[in-house]
Amino acid sequence: MFESNEIDDRGEIPAPFCVERYNFNPFKLRGDFLLDRSTKKPLIEKGKKGDLVDKLGRTVNRKGWLCDKQGCIIDFLGVKKFDKKHLENGDMPKLFNYAGQRYDILDVCGVFDIDPKTGLIKAKTNPQGQHFDNLGRLVNQKGYLIDYNGHVVDVRGKKIFDKKYLSLNGEVPKIFPFTKFNIKNIQGDFEMDPLGNPILEKN
Repeated sequence: MFESNEIDDRGEIPAPFCVERYNFNPFKLRGDFLLDRSTKKPLIEKGKKGDLVDKLGRTVNRKGWLCDKQGCIIDFLGVKKFDKKHLENGDMPKLFNYAGQRYDILDVCGVFDIDPKTGLIKAKTNPQGQHFDNLGRLVNQKGYLIDYNGHVVDVRGKKIFDKKYLSLNGEVPKIFPFTKFNIKNIQGDFEMDPLGNPILEKN
């Protein structure tokens, strides 16, 4: 995903990926599909070569993610976003919310037609400025299912993220099992006792 010369002298990946929590939008990684009328699930078709394709003829895996020949997830521009090693049976791993609960990214996504040139969703908007997906469900400007208070919810209506945790344009944080952070960035500065425990003082 990154060239060796892009890694800094500390071994960190380049910005904004090393610090940005809102680092991708799932709609830009998804194929564009017709929906099965009864199940409302995407219809993944077979191409002329026997590979799986979306309605635009782009190669997808059996979970509907755009993919390259190696089985890695790519975006609509062909840029690799997830290595095959990151995937769980071809699917994106479940993420965590701030309460530590696991959720599937597709469970918080609306269903839309997607512009193949920009990767942007085509949401329906009412005169009040509210956005809806193809199934008539309320969504925010990034296409995530929301309740009437703007909190992101899953397909069952369970709250996953409070509105205050979203980016300014409505993107949700992405926390994977392999997400890392430096604990020193959130620790105070204090002396340690002989056993390695912090010596805390009262003010």
